Amino acid sequence: MAHRIRGGLDERNRLIAWDHKVSCSSLIKHLGGQPINGIDGYCLWGLWDKPKSPVRANMTYVFPNFSVNLVLSDLPIPVAPFRSVQNAVNAFATESFIDEMAHLAGKDPLNLRLESLADDKRASRVLKSVALNSNWGKPLPPGRGRGIAQHRSFGTTIAEVAEVSVDAKSGMIQVHRVDVAVDCGPVVNPDPLEAQIEGAVTLGVSTALFEEVQFANGGVASSNFDEYRIARMSETPEVHVHIVKSDDDIGGIGEPGIMPLAPAVANAVFNATGGRLRRMPFTPERVLAAIKAA
Repeated sequence: MAHRIRGGLDERNRLIAWDHKVSCSSLIKHLGGQPINGIDGYCLWGLWDKPKSPVRANMTYVFPNFSVNLVLSDLPIPVAPFRSVQNAVNAFATESFIDEMAHLAGKDPLNLRLESLADDKRASRVLKSVALNSNWGKPLPPGRGRGIAQHRSFGTTIAEVAEVSVDAKSGMIQVHRVDVAVDCGPVVNPDPLEAQIEGAVTLGVSTALFEEVQFANGGVASSNFDEYRIARMSETPEVHVHIVKSDDDIGGIGEPGIMPLAPAVANAVFNATGGRLRRMPFTPERVLAAIKAA
């Protein structure tokens, strides 16, 4: 999947324009369906969702000028849903870009998000909660940084703050701590909710930093798990889950914890080094190249 986004600020540095172009292979074909008028709704989850969809996977931010365009590719490589379908990769693009716009506007990334949420109380609640519980804005030692991101999917809104360190020589990222604020409506039993979030963060770290299918000679080169890197126990962070009290509609909890992780880590790397990561996974080579280009 590839994204190209342009944004516009007004004279008060408010984000007033968002032009988003997406290109990817069709997911609905994997399920035996066909895109309708060139649109595969699964590919746009987190950016746009059809009216009255129970998934409620629209963009949470509101802009006076907003457009999304999808171009389906005809690559011969078959694709199937990732955990979260396309929410996670779409969240990586949007939450990384809004961080870039905050830097351009000279604003705290948290504040620009809150400004752009209009009356979305759930998104505002989780952002404020995760900022409070993660010591957002407080100084860190050199080489460490914090990044923030939020996303709504499957009726649940989640915000995360990642605290990372970056080895400037090797390009290795270590995710030390992730704070997660969750608004999924009324919660009866918090234990399985916390377990789902902890698992989602672990999967998010693995996919953000390591997981990548390699291609060569006209086909897939990765043949087994010795050639498909996943996160080890020593590479998983502390996870702190903060459940936001809410009487709003009940949402799902199995997948939404994945979505904000990659952009939160990427934004934390920028906070620590000034380097922007725009491609997953965040390999040491890509980290060093981003730092060099900063």
